[in-house]
Amino acid sequence: MNATELSRQGYIIMDDHMHLREDGRFTDAVDMFVSAGGNCINLVNVPRDDFPVDHYYESLYANTISIGDTVRNKYGIAVLVTLGPYPLDYFRFMKAGYDPVSEMKKGIDLAIKLANEGQCNALGEVGRPHFPVEDSVESEANEILEYGMELCRDASIPIMLHTEDLSEDAYSKLVEMARKSGLRPEMVVKHHALPQDLAIDVPVRKSILASKSNVRKALAISDDFLLETDYVDDPGSWKVIPPDSVPRRVSMILQEFEDWESFASRCCMELPTEIYGNESFKAIL
Repeated sequence: MNATELSRQGYIIMDDHMHLREDGRFTDAVDMFVSAGGNCINLVNVPRDDFPVDHYYESLYANTISIGDTVRNKYGIAVLVTLGPYPLDYFRFMKAGYDPVSEMKKGIDLAIKLANEGQCNALGEVGRPHFPVEDSVESEANEILEYGMELCRDASIPIMLHTEDLSEDAYSKLVEMARKSGLRPEMVVKHHALPQDLAIDVPVRKSILASKSNVRKALAISDDFLLETDYVDDPGSWKVIPPDSVPRRVSMILQEFEDWESFASRCCMELPTEIYGNESFKAIL
């Protein structure tokens, strides 16, 4: 059994966090993913310094949606689209003389509008810078995050978080923030979660980087996680891990772990549909 065979049986082999650019590897990266057995990509907009600051989100979102359409039409796989203001956009707007909070909230407004029109499946990646910042910046980042949660509640879509590595207390505070906003914590996805985060008993969903060591550490704790590459399709030098990593790790799990059926049921069917809804996967289910 491998990822390709599991995909043929109707399971969702999804990279929960991938970035693509039309001037990067683009379809070559998708070729790698599909050839290894992948059948679903959650396409997340990637920061673009080459797009002007003025009307930035209109340009960024239109570009991401276009890339998603191209992949969907070429490969016939499921392509979810996640749109939102990246936390570090804050500094770009500030440097350009714009009000970061106002601009990033406008970015959230537009993403929610597109979600309501059926062009977007989730808000993200939003949240806080992943490195220490001044208290005022962290406070405003949390203000933007709360605003995003409130609008996700109204649009009934999940929110994908970019944050620092989280302690148990930090996870609990996110749960409180979501509940205060009226958003079910189960609709919050922590992108780039650590394997040890699975031992923290909170309803926030965890998306784990699909490296061999991460997956083995994660499965020693739980099978309640999503897999991602955080592949950044930079024209000069791609990162974080290769675009075929998720299906390759699924194949590894099927071959190495006796209880692979539990993993397949949870990670490759139940979790994706619980978070994003069955309709998001109609191309493959």
